Amino acid sequence: MSGLLDRLFGLSGLRFGAEGVSLDLAHPIPAWGWALIALAGIGIASWSYWRLTGARWARALLAAGRALLLLLLVLLIAGPRLTRPNERIEKDWVLVLVDRSASMSIPDAPGGVRRTREAQLRDILSSLSPALGSLGDERTVVWLGFDGGAYDLKTTAGAPDLAPPTGRRTSLASALDQALQRAAARPVSGVVVLSDGRSIDEPSRAALRRLQADHIPVHTIALGSPVAVADLAIVAAEAPRIAYVNDTVPIQVRIESLGDAGTPPDATVQLVDKATGGVLAEQAIDPASWSAGVARVVLTTKPGVPGAPTWLVRVVPARPDLIGANDTAEVHVELVDRPIRVAYFDGYPRWEQRYLKNLLLREKSISSASLLLASNRRYLHEGDIPLAGPPRSPEEWASFDVIIMGDVPAGMFSREQLEQIKDHVAVRGAGLLWVGGPGSTPGSWRGTPLADLLPFSMPTGDDRGLRAWEEPVTTLRADAAERLGVLQLAEGNGWPAGLTDPQTGWSQLRWAQRIDPRTVKPTAEVLAWAVPVSGAATPEPGPPGAPPAGAAPLVLTMSYGAGRIIYVATDEIWRWRYARGEALPERFWLPLIRLQGRQRLARSSRAAILEASPRRAEVGQTVRVWLEMVDQALVDSAGRAEGLGVRATRVDADPGQPEAPTTLRLLPEHGDGGADAPSRLFSTLWLPPQAGRYRLEPIDPVLAGLGLATDAEIALSDDELRHPETNHPLLERLSSETGGRVIAPDQAAHLTELLPRRELHIAGTPDIEPLWDKPVVLAALIILLTAEWVGRRVIKLS
Repeated sequence: MSGLLDRLFGLSGLRFGAEGVSLDLAHPIPAWGWALIALAGIGIASWSYWRLTGARWARALLAAGRALLLLLLVLLIAGPRLTRPNERIEKDWVLVLVDRSASMSIPDAPGGVRRTREAQLRDILSSLSPALGSLGDERTVVWLGFDGGAYDLKTTAGAPDLAPPTGRRTSLASALDQALQRAAARPVSGVVVLSDGRSIDEPSRAALRRLQADHIPVHTIALGSPVAVADLAIVAAEAPRIAYVNDTVPIQVRIESLGDAGTPPDATVQLVDKATGGVLAEQAIDPASWSAGVARVVLTTKPGVPGAPTWLVRVVPARPDLIGANDTAEVHVELVDRPIRVAYFDGYPRWEQRYLKNLLLREKSISSASLLLASNRRYLHEGDIPLAGPPRSPEEWASFDVIIMGDVPAGMFSREQLEQIKDHVAVRGAGLLWVGGPGSTPGSWRGTPLADLLPFSMPTGDDRGLRAWEEPVTTLRADAAERLGVLQLAEGNGWPAGLTDPQTGWSQLRWAQRIDPRTVKPTAEVLAWAVPVSGAATPEPGPPGAPPAGAAPLVLTMSYGAGRIIYVATDEIWRWRYARGEALPERFWLPLIRLQGRQRLARSSRAAILEASPRRAEVGQTVRVWLEMVDQALVDSAGRAEGLGVRATRVDADPGQPEAPTTLRLLPEHGDGGADAPSRLFSTLWLPPQAGRYRLEPIDPVLAGLGLATDAEIALSDDELRHPETNHPLLERLSSETGGRVIAPDQAAHLTELLPRRELHIAGTPDIEPLWDKPVVLAALIILLTAEWVGRRVIKLS
């Protein structure tokens, strides 16, 4: 039948009976309207033939034909047509956010021994694959990975292709905002978040309001352990850049205990030679050293071979550790095999002078010149470095790494010589070791150029800090000594208890200067305390790290320019020989001298020094980059430059996405010579753009060939692996505030049941085929008119 109608109307586009095609009117008339029209048509047709002559049946037939004609005309005016609506269905979207940060590699997921969160995630995706596959036929599933932000994930057969998780930070708020922007103006039936909840921020109120207003639920699947698991991490490991062979090299290690805040974990810290794997030093972490989740350990080793080894610092927990990647750190040290050159000046042959002179003579790692003041302002010389008197030029002073100034009057040196010593310490990094005495040190040095190189102040007319103790004192090591690797007098780098016990007798120092702690300069540190015998017998408890009541500084240190100052306020260390022979005095003096020699060594072997401070910083933290010229010839040739260029290159960047290096411009810092004098020091402040390891090298031709370089390690303050614990409550709040649900990992397959249908039916312009203008319609009208005319002729009405 439909085919016959199609042929009658000559239809080629829309056809009767086709799918979605309907017959309707361009000007619809309600049913009651058609009823009235039908009655009116019948009435008009009947009235027109009511009074005419002729057979009644003939007039009735003609009236019916006219009524039909009238109805047909009204139908044509209403506009009969074929219509097919063009409706488009837009599928609703399901946004699936998959955590790709480095915390996914943490092995704390339930369901297996050291099962990682990443393994848990992949198992969940495997269980979701059938459901999401069928879901993809009806909806648009958008897979997004996220760490610091959201990005598209490649998919195969509807499942995401996951690369190893490497993001160093997670921002759930940014990821959610970017996902919603991606789905702007789209129907979204829900958001699914698979994460451990670790994030530097929470979703913004604006994002939550949009989710609530659009009725978009966020369903979360929490990964990892809901209970924080303990983890030890090496936060920092620092060692001297350069040291002597057979020197005691200290490595300062800072360790954090993350996660479980229970009892401090048992662990050992080791120093390992990376090339051989041999353990150079190890130390168990003292439970008492933990404070606010942080412990500090100082490892010491005595390398016997020159070179530039790479050492590994590693923490070895007694129980399995959560993250192995943060258990190690590299340190680099340059080892030099040459003796430390020492110049020792003293005013008279006291016991300490005799012992210290002989110690310098017999120590193979030291070359020395010891000058003892004699009559007629002459000096008696002993040592393997010939020296008739105090050096008189900067070049002569430059041959010494450490200067020991005993109880010698300041007047034995000219002001020019004192200025040369001061410059030698400040510029060339030499060490100045003071050994106080009852005669001239430090009293005679007040008002001289070297008064600035004392770690305490001596105002004119004030003798505070120069008085001697009225009773014997014992010695107590301070925390700073352990950090610097000095005063490690006991076996195992500890502190002999007998040195603090006055009952031993030999531990008592009969004479020592009583330095008022209030006069100690702000930058000075106490290495050892003098404790009076009366106070040592009945010590008063104090806070951890604080000195005993009544104690005063005995050994002080401070930095001055490029050099290091040490002041020893007694000349009775020799008395410790009564306990163990030479062991205790040697362990006291030699590390102090080597500590000062290391700083001098770091400068004497280079024409210039390039440094970044701090070498380990965080993104957003300012780093001072400075270059100091040590060689005067270099100062003369390059010191008048308006600026020096240093290139900062990230050495751990992805080879497939290399980063352009940053060029820093170091500006001159003019000293006392004014702006017209050549500058020895150039510096700038650098704000590293992102985390990573950077290599800094000068690019100016005069400096590029000197092999100058330094490294800086920049870390994120919110680095994923520094805080490995999960944050499941964040995911619960997100689901609760958006009308979603927290789905247990083993119930993930039922996720599709929670997603409402949100597809949109969008109506377009319909396809229309009018029927009133077809030839068959005209033919029908002509047939009806002709039939009526013929009928009227037959019954003789026309």
